[in-house]
Amino acid sequence: MNIGIEMNSSTNTLLYILLGILTMLGGQSVSAQSVVLSSSVDSVSVGDIIHLNIKVQLNQQVDEIFYPDSSAFPPELTWLNLQQFKLTDFSDSLSYRVQYFANQDVFIPSFPIGLITATDTIYIFSNSITLPFKTVLANSEVALKPIKPILFFKSFPWGLILISIVILAAMIWAYFNFIRKEPMQEIVKVVQPVAFANPIQQLEKQLTSLKTDYNLSETKDYKYFYSTISDSIREYFEELYDIPALESTTRELLRFVDAFGVDHEMIQSTRSVLNKSDMVKFAKYEPTLERAWICYADAIEFVERAKLIDASRIARKKAAFDSQWEVKTTESVLVDSETIIEEEV
Repeated sequence: MNIGIEMNSSTNTLLYILLGILTMLGGQSVSAQSVVLSSSVDSVSVGDIIHLNIKVQLNQQVDEIFYPDSSAFPPELTWLNLQQFKLTDFSDSLSYRVQYFANQDVFIPSFPIGLITATDTIYIFSNSITLPFKTVLANSEVALKPIKPILFFKSFPWGLILISIVILAAMIWAYFNFIRKEPMQEIVKVVQPVAFANPIQQLEKQLTSLKTDYNLSETKDYKYFYSTISDSIREYFEELYDIPALESTTRELLRFVDAFGVDHEMIQSTRSVLNKSDMVKFAKYEPTLERAWICYADAIEFVERAKLIDASRIARKKAAFDSQWEVKTTESVLVDSETIIEEEV
């Protein structure tokens, strides 16, 4: 009887040991396949350049690893470039270089990583990251101190001022009604029609002038070059869509054009040009001559797309503009002077 008990105990012990070994092997297999997303900074401010690193650890060889592209990033981050560092057959590393343009915390969601083999495709997911916004503005609660001491007056002669205003108003009324009274004369006001300014033609003319009349390779004034391109596109939206584009930030303008239902490709070209221009104007980014002309090419793509998409809108705006000259071409008014003929161009 004792022998049976000892044999059962030995068998149970052996089973526990085998289960423990299998559990350890299974745990290593699971833990060996992972994705870790990390950031080079723990907080962000406007214009910061950030390196987002993805490290993949696998438990088997795969034919190809599919990483997320620039569309996976939140709109607060502008994608610049990436570098890939293959460590071993079972590990890989990728570094995204992005730039931050916003005034709020940025949340980087979990990225899906596709593992492609000859027979199947599976996805593993990274962790998410939240980078808090770090403002450089002064504390708004700081009290302002007066430059000079405040002077207090015991009383103010409001009654005397009111009487003086009444007397002055009576003198002006008497002058224009009794002293300076002249016979009414007729002014014939001849109104000449004004030619309609086509917004797309103006935009194309400004871009052409920038290319032919301005030598960027000699001046190296990239700030002027980028500003001229971005301001030309802003003026186009202001004239054709009645959007306050010149007074708006890049983020506000992109919200406006999206709300107005502007063509998707035109929005993409606008976002590319304005973001590059903001980097040069505010982030002290020094572009190359080649990158400057790439930005110019984006603006030309915007023009060609606008010619197709906004042709009917421009035609309606021209018809509304021309109709105001068909109502009345001349008008006559009576004034206290000799007969004058005015021409408005």
